[in-house]
Amino acid sequence: MQKQKTIGAWDYLNYALYAFGGLGLELVLIGLIEPLLFAGISAADYSPTQMVLHWILTIACWGLLTFVLVRKSRQKLAFDPMQTAKPTTKGFAASVALVAVCVALNAWDWGGLKLLEEFRRKTLLLFTVQYLYYFFEIALVLLIVIFGQKFAETLLRRQTQLPWGGIVLGCTWGAVHILTKGSLYTGLGVMAFSLAYGEIYLLLRRNAVWSYGAMAIAFML
Repeated sequence: MQKQKTIGAWDYLNYALYAFGGLGLELVLIGLIEPLLFAGISAADYSPTQMVLHWILTIACWGLLTFVLVRKSRQKLAFDPMQTAKPTTKGFAASVALVAVCVALNAWDWGGLKLLEEFRRKTLLLFTVQYLYYFFEIALVLLIVIFGQKFAETLLRRQTQLPWGGIVLGCTWGAVHILTKGSLYTGLGVMAFSLAYGEIYLLLRRNAVWSYGAMAIAFML
């Protein structure tokens, strides 16, 4: 009789890293797939049509991976990341305040409300597809937070109100922005937002749907 594999903390960390690696699939598309499709044109020189195609390909990759990770987590880890506990009134109010801070910081960085500035600078098609792309990006960001939090709490053998998921997100998605954007300022800013997302997840009692909505607003508005 085959011995059943024991599920440990590092299994949850692996899933967080799979989600982070999924975000990196965009670089694979840019570096390997799209040069074949677009005759070697650099991503910086993409036409609007090529940019839309790039986002659509990225969305497909991210959507598929999100589905696979949630399904495999339920099957292999006996852990459902899509928790539905009802947030408390106090936690909801605190999360709204934290989201408002994120939106205000975005507005300060963009020189206006991010949503409106993006709309002003793009055609309707580009704006629509890019924001759809953002929705799928946040899905993987949420999974990094969820699995990162579960990793730390399994390691500690107790639940905690420290945003370990946000720390894992900051050390992955946040830190990599220093390289992809070539800016320490941008990277540190995304790392700070990562901690906020981790805290939002805890304030909303680990409710995946509410957390996703709050993170999406904080990131996109």
